[in-house]
Amino acid sequence: MFLSSLTSSDARFKNLNFHDGLNILVADRTDESEQGDSRNSIGKTSSVKILRYILAGDLPSDFKVPELADHKFTATLSLPASGERGWEPVTVTRPVSPTTRVSVSGWSVIEGSGDLHVDEWRELLSRNLFHIPAAATRPTAGQLWGQLIRTYFGNPIKGHQSEADWESGVKIGFMLGLSPETLGKAGDLDRLTKQGKAIRQAVREGAIAHLSLDEPALRAQLATARRQRDRMQADMRSFKVDEQYAHHQHEADRLSAAIQKLNDEALALQRRSRELDEALQDEVTSSHGDEVAARLARVYAEIGIVLPDIVGRRYDEVAAFHESVVRNRRSFLEQELDAVRSRLDDIDAKRRTLDGLRSEVMQILDETVALDTFMSMQRDLAKQEANIADLERRLEGANSISTINDTVKLRTAELISSVRTEMNERDDKLDESISLFNELGAEIYTDREASLLVSLTPKGIFSVKPCVSGDASIGVRSVETFMIDIVCLIAAIKAGRAPRILVHDSHLFDAIDGRQVASCLNIGARLAEQHGFQYIVTLNSDFLASVEDQSDGAFDAEPYILGTRLTDESDAGGLFGFRFG
Repeated sequence: MFLSSLTSSDARFKNLNFHDGLNILVADRTDESEQGDSRNSIGKTSSVKILRYILAGDLPSDFKVPELADHKFTATLSLPASGERGWEPVTVTRPVSPTTRVSVSGWSVIEGSGDLHVDEWRELLSRNLFHIPAAATRPTAGQLWGQLIRTYFGNPIKGHQSEADWESGVKIGFMLGLSPETLGKAGDLDRLTKQGKAIRQAVREGAIAHLSLDEPALRAQLATARRQRDRMQADMRSFKVDEQYAHHQHEADRLSAAIQKLNDEALALQRRSRELDEALQDEVTSSHGDEVAARLARVYAEIGIVLPDIVGRRYDEVAAFHESVVRNRRSFLEQELDAVRSRLDDIDAKRRTLDGLRSEVMQILDETVALDTFMSMQRDLAKQEANIADLERRLEGANSISTINDTVKLRTAELISSVRTEMNERDDKLDESISLFNELGAEIYTDREASLLVSLTPKGIFSVKPCVSGDASIGVRSVETFMIDIVCLIAAIKAGRAPRILVHDSHLFDAIDGRQVASCLNIGARLAEQHGFQYIVTLNSDFLASVEDQSDGAFDAEPYILGTRLTDESDAGGLFGFRFG
């Protein structure tokens, strides 16, 4: 037996005492109750919620009322003693407020007063009651309680609507005897897959501006940036910082200006030299006077005129004078031409000297940079290094994003291989649970086939699917829930991974035909006695009576009904002894 009693600090509370095997908590419906009275308000479901709350669950929302603020709920449980000394009675009390504290008395595994934080209480249950390995993050004690003490009936495999498929797989697999560490790797893959999808979606939508999925473009940008960086570094290594760079630059400008001035003067002198050459050439031509006189005499003879002697003498005098003038002019021109040529030689020599000096200065300027220029180059290089680092990070991010799918595929293959190995090693235990499920289905239905399908999804998730042939009605799904809970509990008890208790609220049976309900209760009673666990069920009295009638005497509820019965006859007849909310 796991649960002995359920009580409250409020004297009006209907204390519940439990026994071995099947326990049925009955809510009586009276003839005097009006149509507006609700049997659901008298405490059947509340008793289940209280037990879950004591066992480290969250406070139900309908308990968050002023009328219950000062209440404390207490359960007497049988928990495993330390040192493998069997089981020992333990009293657990948890107040409605504060919800964070739990008082545990009589459990030998606890050192100290037993006044615990609820997280400590969860940890104790995980390690000492369910024996969940410390390295396993799933299942949690809360998830296992969700399977054993149900308040959600929407899915046979899930203990809560928001429970992920991989979490359900780990939980059911753990109860069937598989390794939670191996099965739990499906959660890592699930998170990695969702992370990859979220990042890719954010990048596509521009929410993460610095990331890009275009790896080729990023590689091209990075290669270009690196080449530019290398060139900048080479330039800086070849340069020397010249603190007199401005002076040298000014000197180069001065020499260039002087050379330009000499070039201008040389150009003018060259033009003067050509003019003097032409003038001298003309002088040479005009110096041949005898030839001029002879030509003049022939001209006069041809026209019949004879020049007198005096004319010839006068001409000779003039020619002599002219020759003297020409000679003097030629001498002047030759002297001036010599001076021009001498100056051009001087200019050429001086220009070569200045050009040599300028070349030296320009070489200094080519090999050095100014200090402020060098500092500017350093800043530009630092910016380029930062740009390269950013591109490298972006490329690394893009590479990580693009390889997520490959990583998921690789890890999925590894996980599938590991889980298959695990399933093969536990093959006999799985077969035992599958066979039990099939047998229970055959006992409940004579016209349907029941199968427990155990498989591995393509994502590496351990999958257990209870199936009953025919229409997939709510009633059939409820029977599937009943059978999977029974099968999982028995497997977990054999593996030392669960306490000896299973609780089903009346909501599970609402849609099931009375004959099938009778079969379920008979199965629960028989297997509870056979495997030493408690099967606690809450039912309404009129529904229970119809079940007994439809079973044709195959099920008798009387030996299993708890001594405390709830009733809607008055406000005091409910579990709490008063109505609230």
